[in-house]
Amino acid sequence: MITTPPASLRPSLRDPFLWTAVLLISAMLSWLSIARYDGFNAGMYDLGNMAQAIWSGSRGEPLLYSRPEGMRASRLAGHVEIGYFLLGPIYATWPDPRALLAVQAALFALGAIPVYRIAWRRIDATGSDGQAVRPYAARCLALIYLLYPTAQTSVLFDFHADTVAAPLLLFALDALDVHAWRRFALWIALALSMKFYVAALVVGIGAVLWLWEGQRRIGARTALAGGVYGALAFFVVRPLFTPASAGRAAEITGEYLAYYFGALHEIAATLPDRFLNAIVVFGPALLVAWRGWRWLLPGLPLAAAMLISTGPGGAFDYRYHHYALVVPFIVMAIIDGAARMKSAAMARPPDATRRPRRSWRGDLGFTVAVTAICSALLVNTPLNPLFWSGVPGYGFDRSIYGVTPRDARLASFLATRVPPDAPLAASTFVATHLVNRETVYLVRYPFEARAERLPSLLPQVQYVLPDALFDWYLHLDDGYGGGLDYDRDAIATLLNDPAFALVDMEDGLLLFARDAPPDRVLINSLSLVPDNGAPALQRFGPFDLVRAQVDTIAPRRLRATFVWRVREALPPGAQYVAVSRLEGVAGARFVHVPGYALRPAWEWREGDVVKETFDVVVPSDALPGRYTWRVGWYDVRHPNAALTDERSRMAGTDEHPVAMVEVEQ
Repeated sequence: MITTPPASLRPSLRDPFLWTAVLLISAMLSWLSIARYDGFNAGMYDLGNMAQAIWSGSRGEPLLYSRPEGMRASRLAGHVEIGYFLLGPIYATWPDPRALLAVQAALFALGAIPVYRIAWRRIDATGSDGQAVRPYAARCLALIYLLYPTAQTSVLFDFHADTVAAPLLLFALDALDVHAWRRFALWIALALSMKFYVAALVVGIGAVLWLWEGQRRIGARTALAGGVYGALAFFVVRPLFTPASAGRAAEITGEYLAYYFGALHEIAATLPDRFLNAIVVFGPALLVAWRGWRWLLPGLPLAAAMLISTGPGGAFDYRYHHYALVVPFIVMAIIDGAARMKSAAMARPPDATRRPRRSWRGDLGFTVAVTAICSALLVNTPLNPLFWSGVPGYGFDRSIYGVTPRDARLASFLATRVPPDAPLAASTFVATHLVNRETVYLVRYPFEARAERLPSLLPQVQYVLPDALFDWYLHLDDGYGGGLDYDRDAIATLLNDPAFALVDMEDGLLLFARDAPPDRVLINSLSLVPDNGAPALQRFGPFDLVRAQVDTIAPRRLRATFVWRVREALPPGAQYVAVSRLEGVAGARFVHVPGYALRPAWEWREGDVVKETFDVVVPSDALPGRYTWRVGWYDVRHPNAALTDERSRMAGTDEHPVAMVEVEQ
């Protein structure tokens, strides 16, 4: 039953403990989210798509973003994220995806305020009889919320409306707790605007109010509002903004359900993993939350749907953003459970000789400890010991939060050498930095085994930016994700498309342009030539370097020619690529694109003599002078292949100097 304390008993928000926790968690999550973006580890799915849609909304468009089918679509045709329009002014002020990451982290942390207030009223202030109230429960619940594992992972996983809606629901529940109906309606409306399926949670809130909180009228109105909005959003708004080619409303609904639940027969194979993820989502809170089980009910349908989801990328994983919307109800269940424990303790006769086995204070403190431990073990933050250990996949790993000198070079290149507003396609982590334009496709989509859609998308774009030194690498149980050759197929497609030519580069990132003027074209060619019997200049495993020549063809433009004799073919499964560099020049690494994409070295046959010729651009910040050109061979499948150092270098070989290059002003 909801109760309102006397006017003299209102929670004070001047508690330095609360604000210290809010500021520290907000700063930490914002810093990590932005570091992930700065390190080119935040992909177009989903940060880039959301940022492009909000950029579109800030220009008065219906939240449009580029779809892999080769069209612009509205977010209103999918999850009906009307609330993104409210972020338009912020994005217009700071038109950068990092603005969204900072807002998300700050808004999540501010959700501790309504948690603090509700816990203070329902637990700390109960039975105070007008005396000073210590905010023990309020502080505990604020910490539980701020440290809850699946809440933090939601914030750290790009930008999503689910994560934004979660604190809005908490503000709504706080307004509900004091019967501030207008504020309650406002916060509910804001939460509903973030995603259409928030409506199901609002219906759940209404059900709890009707059945257990003694608020039948407001409960009925809340449930009705959620149901009506959900129906309108799903069956009216979505079809209204869906392109005619997508079909009727029933077909759209079927496709949506198939996307997330189209392979339910696969659930049995991953049942143990799903069970473990359910434990992570609910486990830290259950010691107290089970007593407040009524408040768990609104979030259970969404949690259950995600736990049986067969969506792409293991959507049932606790780190996915969907679970953010379950957290407000887990927190409310803890509050309700602790309040019931305190009420039961207060109802005991004062002369009772048998003490209760546990106290609500002890259980709350223990829940804080369990939540903190789970957060430290399961979330990749500075609280996790592995964050500082240098273990791959944690902390400042270059594929997580690490920001390398190459990342800074690429950011500068994109800002100064890629035309603004031009339609383009780019590598998945590069595209996220180029979203403020109408058309941004990916050279390879996350659900593709190779660049299958790129040929059909090329007629719509003016520029393409694949990454020949793709440096994101994720260890998987059955191999790895990403890897150096992630964009190789896209590079081959572009080299074989007569409409496009390579015109610029920066440390492995390639810029192709449509109908480029001849004086900008960087040639790339590969051919088989007769073996003239020339002695090897250097041996690299099965490859003999027979000839190497580097000429200056224009200021800061060089043409390299290499001839390789293949003494024996690479063994099955082995993949190597030649990479050259100018010694002492930052960012002057040049992938031998012809022998990497036109005809990869692992397809060369014994006895072949391969001639590759390619042009390169010397970095603009290279100082004038003479530099040594060195070449080496690297294992494409090595975790550190993109670093092109001794760790991934072909066993038994070293870099070989082939020429001195003069770099002019």
